Amino acid sequence: MDWRVVDERLIRRGELLLLSLDFLEIYDLDLSLLNLGKVGRPYRVTYMYVMFLAVVRYLFNMPYRQLEGFTRALHRLIPRLFMG
Repeated sequence: MDWRVVDERLIRRGELLLLSLDFLEIYDLDLSLLNLGKVGRPYRVTYMYVMFLAVVRYLFNMPYRQLEGFTRALHRLIPRLFMG
């Protein structure tokens, strides 16, 4: 048995591909498309960002208040995530 292969397989299984920040590449475009032709108050976050936060909450079994703290810290790092 090749332990390097086994280790690599276990490492890959542990990768959090769901926590990809790829949605940031098109965040501004996604937000502008959500608000295109919208009547009333504009959206301030995208669906993909909400899904990202849902995945974080689920994977880390995070209570809502802790998720709120995580979100605040994330907004300080990436201010464009929340236009409010």
